[in-house]
Amino acid sequence: MFYFISSLLLTGFWFLLSDGDITSLLVGVVFIPMSVYVSAKLSEKTDLANRAFYINIAKIPKFIWFFLYQSIKGGTDTAVRVFSFDMKLQPEFIHYPIKHLPAGSPMNLFMNVVSLLPGSVSVIREPTSVLVHVLAVTKSSLEDIYECELAICELYSLDISSQYQDSSTRKVS
Repeated sequence: MFYFISSLLLTGFWFLLSDGDITSLLVGVVFIPMSVYVSAKLSEKTDLANRAFYINIAKIPKFIWFFLYQSIKGGTDTAVRVFSFDMKLQPEFIHYPIKHLPAGSPMNLFMNVVSLLPGSVSVIREPTSVLVHVLAVTKSSLEDIYECELAICELYSLDISSQYQDSSTRKVS
């Protein structure tokens, strides 16, 4: 079923790209099946990484509240910095060690939500940590990142008693 739906969608996309020219299917006959094959292979790898993790539906409202609160806090912090004479900027890259999150969909969600925290954006996911760019390294910014990790652990009902990493955070020069 996946192959059939993918083939239909990619054929439709091909027609959009070629302005509906039927003769372009001579080339599309080669590239559409290749695209379906690559898509299937990439989906298999993603499915293996995400197979064991399920979102706890009962925890979604609490996570949405956390998400909205952090979004508003991030927007407010940015606005205050823009309109102040002294922006108090000390941009740094920090390696934030992942304490509780395994690889897969929990880590991917963490990477996306960290970018909503005030003055931070996730840059690179490393095997044992995340490289985060922050406008200023403060106790509050590090606590916000840790709270984000805990919120995602709660959303996925992950056990936080075991730690995947040490708890040291280091700056990148």
